[in-house]
Amino acid sequence: METGRPGSRRRGATAGLVGLAALAGGCIPDSPLPDDFGVCEASEDPLPASPVDTPTYHRDLRPILDAACTGCHTAGGIGPFALDEYASVVAFAPLMLDAVRSGAMPPWPPSRCCTPLQHERELTPEQRAVLERWVEQGAPEGDPADAPPPPTPPGLSRVDLELEMPEPYTPSATIGSSDDQRCFLIDWPADPLGTGDAEVYVTGLDFEPGRRDLVHHAIVYAVPTDKLAEYQDRDNADDGPGWSCPGGVVSAAGGYLGGWVPGAGVHDFPDGLGRQVPANSHLLLSVHYELSAGAAPDQTKLRFKLDNSVTTPVDGLAVMNPAWLVGKTMKIPAGKDDVKYSYAYDPAVWFNKGQPLQVHNVSLHMHELGTSASLAVLHFDGSVDCLLHIEDWDFAWQGEYFLTEPVTVKTGDRLYVECHFDNTQANQPDGAAPQDQWWGDDKEMCIASVMISR
Repeated sequence: METGRPGSRRRGATAGLVGLAALAGGCIPDSPLPDDFGVCEASEDPLPASPVDTPTYHRDLRPILDAACTGCHTAGGIGPFALDEYASVVAFAPLMLDAVRSGAMPPWPPSRCCTPLQHERELTPEQRAVLERWVEQGAPEGDPADAPPPPTPPGLSRVDLELEMPEPYTPSATIGSSDDQRCFLIDWPADPLGTGDAEVYVTGLDFEPGRRDLVHHAIVYAVPTDKLAEYQDRDNADDGPGWSCPGGVVSAAGGYLGGWVPGAGVHDFPDGLGRQVPANSHLLLSVHYELSAGAAPDQTKLRFKLDNSVTTPVDGLAVMNPAWLVGKTMKIPAGKDDVKYSYAYDPAVWFNKGQPLQVHNVSLHMHELGTSASLAVLHFDGSVDCLLHIEDWDFAWQGEYFLTEPVTVKTGDRLYVECHFDNTQANQPDGAAPQDQWWGDDKEMCIASVMISR
């Protein structure tokens, strides 16, 4: 359902609408989300006193930056400047302090007032106080000998399989853009563990971009059997490795295995969870390149932790209106500053014979006209669980998130996705005059992906 409303965004709380749509799913003209959905009350508590009266860079600040900043802000990283040496930290200290005060850094797009998520990026009040005090004291360097050992980077507990793009690819952007979105097919081995078991479970996933200064995010899917020929045709029809896939490939969403963004830690899946990859499969790797620093060959690698069995098998579900894919039904008119689309359906009825499902992992996807997006469980009793809310959408910072604890979806409950778009001149990524938009790889999308167990 599309509603265009000039001015501020309306989020009317209409619990009675929860039961009105058909079980197969439906659009909802008014948002069933409460007015305060995903909204955190601003803390008015003052920062605590710095635990160190005279902090130094090497002893006190460097460990904070190593933990929260240098995953992106390092030499050769995607960050616009490095924060891995004293001289550069001093040079950018005022900018860094402003970004931390505003909450812009470390980047964490999801609202912290929804269901708790694992591996959140944030500075504690004590860490922020150390930064404030360090700048206030004149940014002393201190003695390098006082620096604690660097932290061990997070990683998989073991690596059972390593794959990579079939050949290097040098990205190129279209005129007026610095982005290139490319998709690649990768063969999956017939016996990945060498145990004679063709079907195994992915229980951990790591990405190693060939060029961290170019790769801004990447997603990998197990290709549905009925889609392989289509993807092979696209690959064959496009010159060079892979094929151009602006916005990604939504038809593969059900085979979602995982994603990567700069600064994301590498972790095993939560205990007991695993996604089965069938025998004779292929993977689809979707890579978003950001080329403001220039272009160079990339050959991204994938590392997998695999197991023959798991206690909690998970599958991928897409939350979107299938009608949006047909014709131009998801119209986003030129000049409209707030266009809303939403959809809800009962996954327990359609995917688990009426039995409850558990949601373990969530993500949202729009393109560059998107402004905010939400994923919720609309419970049959009228209550609402916020699974994921991103108030200030940034296409370059989309990610996936494991919930700290799974959320149960029962029969009568519905998964609900809501997306807002701004198609005015001020929000055009290429600066061109706005045109009517709709669903398409090179247009717009509104989709949530979830990992569920039965």
